[in-house]
Amino acid sequence: MKNIFVVTCLLFAFDTFAHADHGAEMTVTKMWEAFEKSDVELFSMTMAKDKNMVTFGTDAAERWQGWNDLEISIEEQFSAYNVLSISRKNKVLNYSKSGDTAWFSEVVDWEVISGGEKVVIEDVRFTGVIEKRGKDWKIVQFHSSVGVAGQVLEY
Repeated sequence: MKNIFVVTCLLFAFDTFAHADHGAEMTVTKMWEAFEKSDVELFSMTMAKDKNMVTFGTDAAERWQGWNDLEISIEEQFSAYNVLSISRKNKVLNYSKSGDTAWFSEVVDWEVISGGEKVVIEDVRFTGVIEKRGKDWKIVQFHSSVGVAGQVLEY
């Protein structure tokens, strides 16, 4: 019985240690910092540059295949509006058992200046997948959406 307790404690310690670098969390934080600073280079540092990467924005036309398409859109977005603040809430970050993949979700409120007007966009849902590549964590997929009032299809 004593051995089972010791093994259980060791397994818990190794699992905690595997995620102690907080790299995935820092990558997500850097991505939001890039939006706040309109910094394409910083945003670029958080993303995988994979050709098969698929990402979604909130607009119907915002589906990007590969890094190049996403980068063009990010440059356009950063030149079209200025982010005053981003407020993150309901943050969840989970790791795979292997410790080299993580997924996150959060709800984000944006305060921006667009077209000379202050605009507040609340409750944008944001999810993504992050992989550890070498020593760095890179976002390999993300999806943002805005919920509709009521139901799209009643059930």
